[in-house]
Amino acid sequence: MNQDYTPIHITEIYKIVHTHNIPASVIELHREIDDKATYLIDNKYMLKISTSTLEEQTKQARVKSIQLAPNIHASGMLSISGREYHYVIIDYVQGLELWSAAQSLTNKEKYNIGKEIAQFINELHSLTGDCYDIGHYIPTIPRYKKSWEEGHLEYAAVLQDGISKLDLKPSSKKAIANAFEYIHSNIHTLKYQTGARLLHNDFHPKNIIVHKGRLAGVIDWECSQYGEADFDLSHLIHWCAYPMDRENNLEIVLKSVVENLQIAPIIPGIEQRFTIYQLEHEINQLVWRGTRQEKERIPRINGWLNGKMGAYL
Repeated sequence: MNQDYTPIHITEIYKIVHTHNIPASVIELHREIDDKATYLIDNKYMLKISTSTLEEQTKQARVKSIQLAPNIHASGMLSISGREYHYVIIDYVQGLELWSAAQSLTNKEKYNIGKEIAQFINELHSLTGDCYDIGHYIPTIPRYKKSWEEGHLEYAAVLQDGISKLDLKPSSKKAIANAFEYIHSNIHTLKYQTGARLLHNDFHPKNIIVHKGRLAGVIDWECSQYGEADFDLSHLIHWCAYPMDRENNLEIVLKSVVENLQIAPIIPGIEQRFTIYQLEHEINQLVWRGTRQEKERIPRINGWLNGKMGAYL
């Protein structure tokens, strides 16, 4: 936890829950990260509490009409010993993260979950906005009113400025230069656009919950933003291409998602578009985390430049 963060006594957590008339027999600490803590309430609800504003409160409200997205049941702010805390109570989605569940799933179950994920994504992307948010995880360029292509050109310029400040090896600089050359040479593939769609924007196997071989829900909406629909597959593709555990293979899930979304034949230059998104992501991680990411990100950049994306389409 943060040095400034003071854990709240469990009696205060019970007070929050009872204030909103939510029955609670057992409340237990689920996780503490940075300035946030989460508590499970009878394995039915989850209370998230933080000393900073909970961005997901607004973002979670945007998906209240979406099946399999957790609903908000209460939210507010309280003061304890002169310190303000923000909280939100949402549904707790029971099940296992797809990443953990995948090892015990049959190939047929993986394919069917891919179909269910595609249906979920289609429903999510039916929610539209009036402008784009350009960037991975959080908007580097928020509320962008011009085209998707122009937005990513500006994003590339921001990344290029950021990466120029790092003391990288000559071979890494060459890979980065090749990446930007690829982006600029293929940026025309981003001309195709259908308008700003609501994206989860952190859609990967640890945020996809599976229960009894079926898709049970999608969690963690704090990164959601508006963009072109295909951008929402960026993280799922990345986890399939570079899994934390090579034994955990999710390629069947990904291919099922792509097939059932039917995006490959509809979007011109889909392989180039996905490659641009992945290159942006790798460079963005270098800019954010510095040279300690060099050993991991540069081989991945070279992999994308060498056509790695083709294996997943």
